[in-house]
Amino acid sequence: MIAWHVCSAAKLNKYLRTGAIMPPVRAWRTIDQAERMSLSSGRRLILRLKFPDDAPTLPGHFGLAVYSDEPIRVEGI
Repeated sequence: MIAWHVCSAAKLNKYLRTGAIMPPVRAWRTIDQAERMSLSSGRRLILRLKFPDDAPTLPGHFGLAVYSDEPIRVEGI
């Protein structure tokens, strides 16, 4: 599944250095919800990630937030 992860520039640099986002990795099922989170949190970057199809849903968050307990590879932007 495609999921959208909201982060800051500092976090993106860390992801690129390590090659992965370490768990727990939280993301949104829709770009609209990721944009809403970006505006409310001040995190300006939204990454498009390949998430496991069976990723569990986080409680609340309109049923649109998912997470992974496995690292998610980040190979470039």
